[in-house]
Amino acid sequence: MKSLLLHPLVLASTFLIPAMTIAQVDRTKAPAPGPAPEVHLGGHKSFTLDNGMRVIIVENHKIPIVSAQLRFDFPPVLQGDKAGYLELVGELLTSGTARHTKAELDELVDSLGARLSGSSDGLYASSLKKNFPALMDLVYEVATAANFPADEFEKARTRLLSQVQARTDDPDQIADVVGHSLTYGKDHPYGEVSTEASLGKASRDAVYQYYRYFFQPKQGYLVLVGDITAQEGEAMARKYFGLWKGADVAVTKDAEGHDVVKDLGPVITGGKQPKLPGKTRVAFVDRPGSAQSVIKVVFPVQLKPNDPMALQAQVLNTILGGGVFNARLMQNLREDKGYTYGAYSSLDADRWCGAFSAGCSVRNEVTDSAVAEVLGEIRRIRTAPVTADELALAKNYMAGSFARGLEDPRTVARFALNTYLNDLPEDHYASYLKRLDAVTAEQVQQAAVRFLHPDSCTVLVVGDKQSVAKGLERISPTGRLQDYDANGDNVRPDPSEGATPAPAGMTAQDVLDAYIKAIGGKQAVGKVRDLRIDYTTSIQGMDAALTEYHKEPNKYAMEMKAGSMLLQRIAYDGGDKATMKSMMGEKDLVDADLDEVLQSAYTFPELHYADLQYAATLIGVVDLNGAKAYRVNVKTLPGGQFDEYYDVKTGLKLRRKENKTQEGGGFLQVVTDFSDYQPEGGVLFPRQVKQGGGPMAMTLKAVAVAVNKGIDGAVFSVE
Repeated sequence: MKSLLLHPLVLASTFLIPAMTIAQVDRTKAPAPGPAPEVHLGGHKSFTLDNGMRVIIVENHKIPIVSAQLRFDFPPVLQGDKAGYLELVGELLTSGTARHTKAELDELVDSLGARLSGSSDGLYASSLKKNFPALMDLVYEVATAANFPADEFEKARTRLLSQVQARTDDPDQIADVVGHSLTYGKDHPYGEVSTEASLGKASRDAVYQYYRYFFQPKQGYLVLVGDITAQEGEAMARKYFGLWKGADVAVTKDAEGHDVVKDLGPVITGGKQPKLPGKTRVAFVDRPGSAQSVIKVVFPVQLKPNDPMALQAQVLNTILGGGVFNARLMQNLREDKGYTYGAYSSLDADRWCGAFSAGCSVRNEVTDSAVAEVLGEIRRIRTAPVTADELALAKNYMAGSFARGLEDPRTVARFALNTYLNDLPEDHYASYLKRLDAVTAEQVQQAAVRFLHPDSCTVLVVGDKQSVAKGLERISPTGRLQDYDANGDNVRPDPSEGATPAPAGMTAQDVLDAYIKAIGGKQAVGKVRDLRIDYTTSIQGMDAALTEYHKEPNKYAMEMKAGSMLLQRIAYDGGDKATMKSMMGEKDLVDADLDEVLQSAYTFPELHYADLQYAATLIGVVDLNGAKAYRVNVKTLPGGQFDEYYDVKTGLKLRRKENKTQEGGGFLQVVTDFSDYQPEGGVLFPRQVKQGGGPMAMTLKAVAVAVNKGIDGAVFSVE
């Protein structure tokens, strides 16, 4: 056997060479980074069934588990006055089928040692490989034959109502809900808020019809992941879903071209594209007695997942406040100032509309200072490139997160699904680390300039207004705060916002007088002793007719029908009582509801603001749909208010805007537009009245206007 001992000279040389090499290293410079590692995601098989459903199969045989995700792809859905029903879909999806009750389904899933859960856009299930065929039986059954039992619906709604009620006690939840509302607006699905009132209007039938309408194979994806071969997965997909045609849902069209589904109403997807505020606004939700303030800086962002700058935006957010301890917001507000335990930001890409949010929770006395620092950091990252150390740290953090995710086979499936959903390049994820490595400081700054808007944002604060308002007013460009409740409804809108001064010496009474003159003058108006207007309209896809009756001095009635079915009737005989009859029964109108009828009772209420003890103030001149309009704010006796807009040139009323109290709490902004004025009996009347906001949004078209034709007094009877 040869000796394993080295000759002393050889031994010396062995240690000498590395020592000489180390001595030549310049330790004052960081080593040059190596090339980004190759990413090998592993393959997946994809094909499309004859019914349009795409199937994605990802094999991973390390452990004997298989999962199935059934995803239906469609734009976000506007829930309207039933906001919250979508939150019930997922829970109710697995609460019973045509074959099994909820208890039986739960028992079957448990017996398989499996998981089965629903969401508003599909199902997820997983089990051991040997039990997976039996689990797929249940997946198919739930996906195609869920029946949403009425008793389970009521239980789920009760649970959700409890969560909504508890939200008012949690400032972080309030900030999230109101933050979304102010970012997207309530006319966008992402900005809608579930309230007690809206959940009260949600129905089992609406949830069921949503499921039948949207859970269709043509917009479905079936993703199978785990210990399953491509051949087994394809056979299973074809067996269960190959012949599925989806529910046959009867659909009509409304005047705007939306599909209308029985019990669900108009199907409105996408919503209006949110816009940045014209200037920074400071919004406040008052929680008297709070020792801390929750701060959020929010605004919408036009950033889709396939945007060429999406990765630079992700790096930007990581440096600003996206999770690493050394992020700027954390270092400033926690480490340097000691204002908070944590300050974070998010910059989310989304196919329909992205969003930015940054914030923290701080003690009252530093609320305004913390807001200033958050805005300052957003501005600073726009004005100069980030440092090399910041960039390297962000890249390392993101690369590590990406690598850890690859350990889960479901990540590969998610990547494949996202590639199809978001129209990404085929190598989007395979090239991720190389593209990340190539991001420069200059590109991060370019992303900051494009995506961050510190001077066109909403600053939201939830806390004790009495303690912190003065400091925040100094930050607000208008010097004022906009007040909101926990549902994101404006509590006291600023009546002067957006208005330029009216001509010197002009008053609200001058505007009202000009309006009366424009429609015919006091003499012609004074000759109107009774008035009947017949309108046609459409409500949630149903044709309807509405008739209004006026009789001097102050009698009023309104009746709305859909065919022969009475939807609503209001009567007021000029005394101190008004009644409303609807499908929900009959009741006396009181407080704000009665006050609204009292105003409506006057044929031309603008002549009677003094009688009603209303106070009208001319706020100024605003732009309204391309026209200049006087904005008049009217405060009513019970403490309410509304705004009216009058065309500067013609004097005609163009719009009325008011916040109405909702049942269950909160406010609802109703905007009514008046147009197409035509003469009848010597007076101009608007032949089109368009009302937006709330469950009774509609366009009324006057088909008949009768002046001084006589009206039977029984029409106004409140008995």
